[in-house]
Amino acid sequence: MTDAVSDDGRWFTVRDDAGRAATAAAARAALRTQRGRLGRVDVDVLSDEEWPEEARPAVRTAQQRLAAGGRRGTSLSLDPRADEELDLALTLAPFSIGCSAVDHGGRLVWEANDTGAGAAFRLTSAEEEVVRSAVVGAGGDPGDLVLLSAHHLGRKGFAYEVVGGTALAAARWTPPAGWRAYERTVPVGSGPGLWAEASAAVLSWGVKTRSGFAVDPPLAPGRAARAGERSWLVARIGPLRVREPVQVVETVVTNRRVALAYGTLDGHPVAGEEAFVVHRDDDGTVHLTLRSLTRAGRGPWRALFPAVLVAQKVYRRRYLRSLV
Repeated sequence: MTDAVSDDGRWFTVRDDAGRAATAAAARAALRTQRGRLGRVDVDVLSDEEWPEEARPAVRTAQQRLAAGGRRGTSLSLDPRADEELDLALTLAPFSIGCSAVDHGGRLVWEANDTGAGAAFRLTSAEEEVVRSAVVGAGGDPGDLVLLSAHHLGRKGFAYEVVGGTALAAARWTPPAGWRAYERTVPVGSGPGLWAEASAAVLSWGVKTRSGFAVDPPLAPGRAARAGERSWLVARIGPLRVREPVQVVETVVTNRRVALAYGTLDGHPVAGEEAFVVHRDDDGTVHLTLRSLTRAGRGPWRALFPAVLVAQKVYRRRYLRSLV
């Protein structure tokens, strides 16, 4: 799932420390407000804990429905257009090991699982406000409802050890030993106008976006990235989209040097760091310098490292032309 904006909303979840009451309220509010676009709700009539007293009549009804239909297993499909069936889903969802709902096109838009501990919903802006209000009404904070991708990013660690190894502020670079290091500088033009444009582009992920990447979530227009911020860099490779988790390691802003470095997080195709630096000479000539430290990624990406290196070379050529 992704939180990229579309006509039918973005994916949200509830923070882990929000509490069960806030998570349950969010799950129920999301299901209610999404009702008009739902085609089916599937509920597992099974819980890792003892069903609470208020849910037991619904459990008995659901079990009778399963038995009457001669169905094996514990999953019951419900029609959200019917009030009684929607009520069953609303009652069982906070306590079931797993519930899900799809829209009329068969796309997943709602989940409540892990016996009330986890939930995720694809919400429009209007639906988002309804769910936030429900969280507050259950004693939570409006900030307990967070974008799903940001929640996932927050759990990831760096995929490498030499954080800051591209040394943004240093005019001369000595890479740390044991890494595949790359550095190249090209002129991109001259003049104060170009310097201002190139500086803004570097600080707002412009080298990446002008080279075919998307940044998720995108920065607001005119805003620079900040150290510590986490994002997904989305690369298109043919019909595929590869989502790369990263964190901004450092930024530098001086009259002669503007730079951004980011590091890879767990799950990225490679381990390492990449930096984009624009700097200008006394005569006003503006240069772009690329620096990177690369090793094979972990898990299944390790076997694909040779192909990743080929893609890296292709993108480097794009980076070097991105500010011209």
